[in-house]
Amino acid sequence: MTMIRTLWNRMRGRAKPAPRALPAEPLELSGPGPMLALPPPKPTLALALQGGGAHGAFTWGVLDRLLEEDIRLVGVSGASAGAMNAAMLVQGWARGGGAAPREGARSELANFWERVSAAGRLGPIRPNLTDRLLGRWNVDHTPGTHLVEWARRWVSPYRTQSADFHPLRGLLSELVEPDLIRRSGLRLFVSATTVRTGALRLFDETEVEVDHLLASACLPSLFRAVRIDGQDYWDGGYLANPPLSPLAEACPGADLLVVAINPFTCATTPEDPAGIAARLNQITFNAALLQEMRCLSARADAPRLHLIGADEHLQDLGLYSKLMTDWSFLNWLRDAGREAAGRWVAENMRAVGVESSVRTPALA
Repeated sequence: MTMIRTLWNRMRGRAKPAPRALPAEPLELSGPGPMLALPPPKPTLALALQGGGAHGAFTWGVLDRLLEEDIRLVGVSGASAGAMNAAMLVQGWARGGGAAPREGARSELANFWERVSAAGRLGPIRPNLTDRLLGRWNVDHTPGTHLVEWARRWVSPYRTQSADFHPLRGLLSELVEPDLIRRSGLRLFVSATTVRTGALRLFDETEVEVDHLLASACLPSLFRAVRIDGQDYWDGGYLANPPLSPLAEACPGADLLVVAINPFTCATTPEDPAGIAARLNQITFNAALLQEMRCLSARADAPRLHLIGADEHLQDLGLYSKLMTDWSFLNWLRDAGREAAGRWVAENMRAVGVESSVRTPALA
């Protein structure tokens, strides 16, 4: 009777079959075709780009190489030349659209630096023919450099420049498209220093325009302060070079990759005035970055930090090469940046999403 009742219940759909035991090992599907597998997640990065005048072409090379990788980019920050690189990257990302954002960004950056070189072709600081052929880019002792140094020490920009003068104003007015920046889908932070209070001012993607980029790159010994909404601003590199904390907060879960173009170390202690000035400039513009990296690393919710530095390539360059826009020099910087980024990709890309990979004696 029990067997008859069981059969009857099954026929009426009341009986539940006993659950099948799961195999001890995962099932391995085999067949004539390849196994189907979910693709690994893309590395998610937020980029922080340091400033340093024409040395920003090194960052151009870094970005050009990184954008060859299948990365997920969520935000960018920058100061001075880093701010301009950041703006061009974000703008090109939007111009490339959903189909080719990385190619759009690479094209925008290349066009920007080519136009910068063309705009500065009559500048006073240039290598002589021999130095250009031999790839010697330290121009601290050229006649043009001595002229600029004399003017910097004895002539105030407030006596020689109009209120809205900046050598890059015309170029940026032609290139910067705020509407593209706003609809890129990327976060953007640009730093500037408030002259009267000494406070850090951050501008984000909803407000960045030409004046904000010029404010972030305003060296007070060379240019008049940039006025925005009644406030005067100097170079953002004095206080956030580049901004890290706001980028980390705006891009939770992303790894922060810092591109630093001011060398952290030097081979020997400089003894001549030009060498001392160059090393002091490097230390000054790295101070805020190192402090912020230490603070972030000490947080309980510290983001994963990575660094592409320029110590190997830019240690021997003098201070005034930051004002040199010779196209051969900018291409040399770009190639050096691509090399540094390629090495970082090979050695550290696997750490993205897993752990920090920062290694520099300056943080010891």
